[in-house]
Amino acid sequence: MDICLITGTSTGIGQAAALSFARAGYKVYATMRNLAKSEPLIEAAAAEDLPITVLQLDVTDQGSITDGVKQVLDAEGRIDVLVNNAGLGAACPVETYPEDEHRALFETNYFGLVRMIQAVLPGMRERRSGAVLNVSSIMGRTGGVNQAAYCASKFAVEGMSESLALELAPFGIRVAIIEPGVIGTPIFDNTPLHYDESSPYLRSMNQCGMFYRTAVPTSSRPSEIGDVMVQAVQTDKPRLRWLHGVADELALRRTDMSDEDYVALGTLEGPAYVDRYKELFGIDLSAALR
Repeated sequence: MDICLITGTSTGIGQAAALSFARAGYKVYATMRNLAKSEPLIEAAAAEDLPITVLQLDVTDQGSITDGVKQVLDAEGRIDVLVNNAGLGAACPVETYPEDEHRALFETNYFGLVRMIQAVLPGMRERRSGAVLNVSSIMGRTGGVNQAAYCASKFAVEGMSESLALELAPFGIRVAIIEPGVIGTPIFDNTPLHYDESSPYLRSMNQCGMFYRTAVPTSSRPSEIGDVMVQAVQTDKPRLRWLHGVADELALRRTDMSDEDYVALGTLEGPAYVDRYKELFGIDLSAALR
């Protein structure tokens, strides 16, 4: 069985990925920062008799990464697939975003990926095989209002992954960027919103809120992204980017419009904003006005 190591598997996409890879015949090491949250995954694996082992691993702690990767290598001798999924969300204007939260976001969303890659690559490179999947977002291709720090972290993942793909091509190691749209996960419940009705950026906050109030109720299931990840590893027609999920129109249509048209959205509000947003992206935000 191929060995798959996944980060951030306590909920959402990471948990779904663990189940998808195990169902596809991989032996999965599902890691998470807090093992107290492991019961749902353990129960799901037991119900289907899936080969999933849960380990503690914090991607912001180099010692934890070293220990976790060593446990897998000691048990299996190799890691064939690395899925970098652990991540945090953020919603706040740049001017007022607390620096400690900004740095913590990058420690998880970007530097956590880099640490994991550095820990796993030597073995893959020596064997001249393997796959690295880095979870980005539609917001890794499109700057979103009131989400600058989150977008910046995912833009960083995109750029790093593209460079990494070039570096690893000579070794036969596949790199894939997974770009979920709006997926129904607890990340929204765990994201500090910093909503302030007295803020000079209230318009930006409201625009962001309108998008998510519209998209979340119809969000894609985490299992869809888990299945996309398996496909990204197993396909005989590999590609770098895998975009999937509700509101993927943001990433698809943004490249076809001018920067000026996109930026001008920020000056609009109410029905004018809703009408222009639908014209540009085909996404109807009108229900969020009620």
